[in-house]
Amino acid sequence: RENCELIAVGMAGVETGNYAELIKKYVEGAFVIKTIVLNDAEMACKAYFGDTDGILAISGTGSSCFVQKGGAGEMVGGWGHILGDEGSGYHTVMHVFKNIVYKYDRALPFDDLSKAMIGEIGGSTRSDIMNFIYNNEKDKIAALFPIITDYAKEGDAYASMLLENAGKYLAELTVVAYNKKSFKGTAKIGLKGGIFHNSSFMFSAYMDEIQKRLSSYDIIKEDISTTKAVCNIYKTEKKGAR
Repeated sequence: RENCELIAVGMAGVETGNYAELIKKYVEGAFVIKTIVLNDAEMACKAYFGDTDGILAISGTGSSCFVQKGGAGEMVGGWGHILGDEGSGYHTVMHVFKNIVYKYDRALPFDDLSKAMIGEIGGSTRSDIMNFIYNNEKDKIAALFPIITDYAKEGDAYASMLLENAGKYLAELTVVAYNKKSFKGTAKIGLKGGIFHNSSFMFSAYMDEIQKRLSSYDIIKEDISTTKAVCNIYKTEKKGAR
């Protein structure tokens, strides 16, 4: 703490209202150290690209893209689970549960993937399903995503379709970000989040769609720790102070 010169905070939803200002004021008051507060997606983007141009596609519990070009950054997607989050772990798992309740109401037989999900939550009654969905946080629901990837690896057509659709959606979001900032030439694209790095089906679908729609790009496959963003921000701050 004695040698600390900068605190950088990355937090979801901090761009809403004056949250960033309030958090900055609180942290600087507590530690008397210069503090920068950013949305968590922007912070992750700084880890990949520093202050250079690039697009970061994120797929974990939620999904979003953050694009920065010419010193200006912007979020694309990232509307949360009510308005969006397509291509995320949560959204993909919820597709399965929506399929489950559709079949439940119509007394249709469950497919193998649905049976596995029901087995994981410990019950197949209406009460069991509603209790799991409505009494758990999004991250616990998203934690069932590996079941989908396991079934896709075993050749389950439904599981494979879900992952392919997720990959295509995230690729489309990436292209929207690319066009929004009018990139010319090769664009650097970073891939962040456990969903990207734990599903070869989703990654392949993402890359197939990117290849169709972008002529020149450079993919950063490494899952870079957001901690690196603090170092990159510090370097930029020092450079600007000269």
